[in-house]
Amino acid sequence: MASLKIPDGPIALLGDAHLREDDREVESFVEFLETLPSDLRALAILGDLFAVWIGSADLEKAHHARVVTALRRLRARGCRLVYVEGNHDFDLRRLHGGSLFDAFDESELDGPLAGRRAHLAHGDLVNHHDRQYLAWRAVSKSRPFFGAFGLLPAGMRRRIAAGLERSLARTNLEYRRGFPIEECSVYARPRIAAGTELIVLGHFHEERRLDYEAGGRRGSVFVLPAWRAGHRYLRVEPGSAPVFVSAATRAS
Repeated sequence: MASLKIPDGPIALLGDAHLREDDREVESFVEFLETLPSDLRALAILGDLFAVWIGSADLEKAHHARVVTALRRLRARGCRLVYVEGNHDFDLRRLHGGSLFDAFDESELDGPLAGRRAHLAHGDLVNHHDRQYLAWRAVSKSRPFFGAFGLLPAGMRRRIAAGLERSLARTNLEYRRGFPIEECSVYARPRIAAGTELIVLGHFHEERRLDYEAGGRRGSVFVLPAWRAGHRYLRVEPGSAPVFVSAATRAS
């Protein structure tokens, strides 16, 4: 687990864009990056920016490069970039961990965010009953797995990546039909009792706020909507309640 170290000030958080090749949403997302409000100190993406994103230069396609270039321009303007890997992201640290993102982790980030103690995660570890996925995650995120993957011929790796993109869209539908309320409570309460005030998750594609009290402390969980569903993100700034914002209108 890495620490979240970004300047104090407003931050935008979004997740689950699932951008694909020949996808009109790619240009919409690039336009969003280019018109992001100038007062934002950081943009945090909580996983699954692309339908599949593998940390290997020869597996990056034009749509990956288009968005990465726009992210680099945004960072050059002074906006810090934060990324937590999702279940569609693999071995990104090797290619982009330090060169593109100011804070990066494969699982979660904890630290101060706009005057609050925050915990950021993709959310794929919330449902501890999804044992099939958790077993797959343990293997697919491991160094030996991608060490072996990197030894395969380039053509075979491209075919595997394409097959992975197709299969991820179909797997574990039972666990994606509804938000796991009880499992979220189990995930959130110990962190809130330890002092975390704000927990932000992606993965479930549902815009939600859940408030908890644990150990005499109060905290909130915000679940990010799927980006392509309405181009909405969470804006967090010091002294104000976090609010979901439309990228088009900047209204909640």
